Amino acid sequence: MSLHDAPALTVQSLGSGSSGNALLISAGSSSVLVDCGVGPRALDAGLRGAGRGLADISAVLLTHEHTDHSRALPRLQRAGVRVVATAGTAEATGARGELVDQIPIGQALDVAGITVRALPVCHDAAEPCGFLVEREGVRVAVITDLGCEDEALLEPLATADLIVLEANHDAAMLRGGPYPLHLKRRVLSRSGHLSNDQCAGLLATAFARVPRARTVWLAHLSATNNRPELARRVVARALVGQNMVHPIVPLPRQSLGPTWRAGEHQTTAVQLQMSLL
Repeated sequence: MSLHDAPALTVQSLGSGSSGNALLISAGSSSVLVDCGVGPRALDAGLRGAGRGLADISAVLLTHEHTDHSRALPRLQRAGVRVVATAGTAEATGARGELVDQIPIGQALDVAGITVRALPVCHDAAEPCGFLVEREGVRVAVITDLGCEDEALLEPLATADLIVLEANHDAAMLRGGPYPLHLKRRVLSRSGHLSNDQCAGLLATAFARVPRARTVWLAHLSATNNRPELARRVVARALVGQNMVHPIVPLPRQSLGPTWRAGEHQTTAVQLQMSLL
């Protein structure tokens, strides 16, 4: 396939969860990373699998400073990769210099022909954000590490073709699980992480605004307090009544995940209903 014939956007998950998060988004010869929290081997393997190397990365978009989202930042900066982050995240990670672009929440920025907009999220970090990435009318929303549903997220979720959204935990599993009380309170707080039910509710509200097919990747699943099939089932059931299909894929935590290409993922409402039987 030539670059002229390539999809407007291609997305590859390189890791999702507390062990490390990274997403590769490519458009023709341009590529950006959303977060870089995976280890060197996972990063290199993901880039090689996509036919890319560090020299091909136009920028890394940082959602916040926590290590599982920023672990490889020093390596990327040594390689001369541009950094896009809010002012708070740039300060918290120590990212400085001419190759650092600070992006205000709600504002858009062009990165090698890809439009990037920072989205508001509530999380216990300096100035966290999600990102809406757009090229030639194709939109990808990446929103992880948030503890509450924000009205400002509904439009990006409603209009995205691919949604990468946190479904961190099952609330009952978390409350009855082995985490110490202070950690349970942190995860359940408005600055913590979305549960399966909260993720499902947020998507259902957003999708009711714009009835169209899109793909959902469930991100940042807890190894202790969640199960992939449980998360998928909770979200799928919340979307059944909308007469649209939304392929729902829980992302693997410590291995390469699926690849999404614009225009390739279409299904039917009948298929979604059958998948819940």
